[in-house]
Amino acid sequence: MKIAHQEVGQLTRKLLLFMLLFSGSLSFAQSTPAAEGPRMSVWTGAEVSMFNPDWGCESNSPFSCGSNQLVGVAAFTDVNRLIGRVGLEGEARWLYWAGPPYEVHEASYLAGPRVQIISWRRWSGNVKFLFGGATFSTKYTHGWEGWTAYAPGATVGYRLTPRLMLRGDYEYQRWPGYVGNLGQHGLTPNGFSVGVSYRILH
Repeated sequence: MKIAHQEVGQLTRKLLLFMLLFSGSLSFAQSTPAAEGPRMSVWTGAEVSMFNPDWGCESNSPFSCGSNQLVGVAAFTDVNRLIGRVGLEGEARWLYWAGPPYEVHEASYLAGPRVQIISWRRWSGNVKFLFGGATFSTKYTHGWEGWTAYAPGATVGYRLTPRLMLRGDYEYQRWPGYVGNLGQHGLTPNGFSVGVSYRILH
C-alpha cells in the first residue's frame, strides 16, 4: 500500500514515543554479567548498513549488487525481556549513499517485537519482526514515495562493558505494494549492519 511520506514520519514518531514512555514506566533491574541481562533493559544505538536495494541489481541477494550496494546509517532502540524473552525494537534506517546509478535512496521506519533466543556469557541473539513504512526516491521520481513495509531479521550482540555492546544485524525488508517506474511489484531491500548500543535503563 502506498502511503504519504508525512504519514511515514508520523507513524515512526508515535511508535518510538510509545516505546520510550512504556519502557520508562517499568521497574529497574540490577546489573548482571549476562549480555543483555535476565530482566528488562533498554539499549539505544547506531549502525552502519550495507543493503541490496533490490532496484537496479541482478537479484535480491545481499551480496549480489556489487558496487551498487546502498550504504547508510541507522538509529535504534531495543527493549529486552519485556515479557519473558519477548521485547520490542524500533529503528530508523537511511540508505542514501553509493548504490546503483540514478541516485537511488531508500529509508525505513519500523518497530515491532523481538525475541531473545541466545543468552550466553557476553553473547546474545535475537530474532525480530518489524512493521512500519519505507520511502524511496530516484532521479526519475517526483520527490519521495512512501510504502508500507515489514521486515524479519536477526541481531547478535557482544557485550564489551556492562553498558556498551557491539551489535551485528541482518534484515530482510518486504515492501509488498511497491510498483516502480520499471514495473516491479514489491521490493525486498536486505542487508547487514554493524554498530554499537548503550544501555540506558536496566
